[in-house]
Amino acid sequence: MSTDRKSIPVSLPEGLVDELDELVEEGKFGSRSEALRYGARLVAREAQQKRMHDRRANAAEQDIEDRLERKRVR
Repeated sequence: MSTDRKSIPVSLPEGLVDELDELVEEGKFGSRSEALRYGARLVAREAQQKRMHDRRANAAEQDIEDRLERKRVR
């Protein structure tokens, strides 16, 4: 195992393991581990995109509030 990876124990429902095995058998992934890494990257990317979206939405809301406040002060 390379030094840039960390092994973690994972327990999965039997049906999900069967699905992973089927994906490996179909050649979609080289191993269960590869399939799980792919899934973990998808989850992490989705979470990152949600955080970015939330920050942008909050910034836009703040910008609107600031503009409205400046209008009121005039």
